Amino acid sequence: MRWYDRKTIYINCLAIFSLVIIPVFFNSAKEANAAGAQVPYSFFLEHPYSITGLRGNIEFIDTDNDGWLIMNSYRGDINIYQNLFGVYAKFPFAGITGFGPNNESDYDFGNLSLGTKFVVLNLDNAVLTTGFEVFIPSATNGLGALAAQEYFRDVAAFADNAWTFKPYAAFGVSQGIFAFQANLDFDILTNAEKLDTVFDTGGDSTQLIIKYGGAASITPDLSLPFSTSFILEMLLASSATFDNNITGAYLTPGVRFGGQIVSAGAGVEIPFGSNEVTDFANVGFVLDLVIRFGS
Repeated sequence: MRWYDRKTIYINCLAIFSLVIIPVFFNSAKEANAAGAQVPYSFFLEHPYSITGLRGNIEFIDTDNDGWLIMNSYRGDINIYQNLFGVYAKFPFAGITGFGPNNESDYDFGNLSLGTKFVVLNLDNAVLTTGFEVFIPSATNGLGALAAQEYFRDVAAFADNAWTFKPYAAFGVSQGIFAFQANLDFDILTNAEKLDTVFDTGGDSTQLIIKYGGAASITPDLSLPFSTSFILEMLLASSATFDNNITGAYLTPGVRFGGQIVSAGAGVEIPFGSNEVTDFANVGFVLDLVIRFGS
């Protein structure tokens, strides 16, 4: 597909995003979950509660090579039991524009993932969830996927020909208008020899990347017909088995508007950490949208 065709797709997606976001301002129901902690959706952390709904996001990341890394993903969730147990599927994509001295462009599908999560502790203002996700090798090994790997945050979603198994835990707590969420993930990549084309991994077939982070939020009562949450999120990804270990850190301040049916967020992502990350990317801009279907 030629790049100007992809550009048209992105413009259409943004137009649809803009049209869908309008109901936020007419939605009188504020955000609700199962009885327990009221934690707004963060940008990149797995939420403790399950829903039935759809989620999509798009990111524009400025690179040091005068191009843009464009990452987007789509997700479908099914709530099986009272927001405490659910299953989901995620579909990631990555594109690159005007990259390098030859101004190269590309757009690639990532690794489809299937997951499930279950609340193991649900108190009046706190929740603890465990989950498990499997990444199925489906990534196309093009420049877009390689650029997404180099950004490091979502290596498992774009590693060529690699199966990834991810056990994780998510914790949330809220008190009044304040909330906090913390996550811990273990990305166990198998058949991952091809990562050595981007990183100094040592060429081993099995690699471990530990992801951890938190999000603090405040949702003041602004006497509006929709919730408004201000979020500060930090996500870190650290290689535990690479010969040359890498840590990427991603700070994302942002805001989220919405109610029980529609929730939209916008943020600015600031990467830092190891030189492999900071030498590749400068700053990113993210938009996301969650649409719930009744539960």
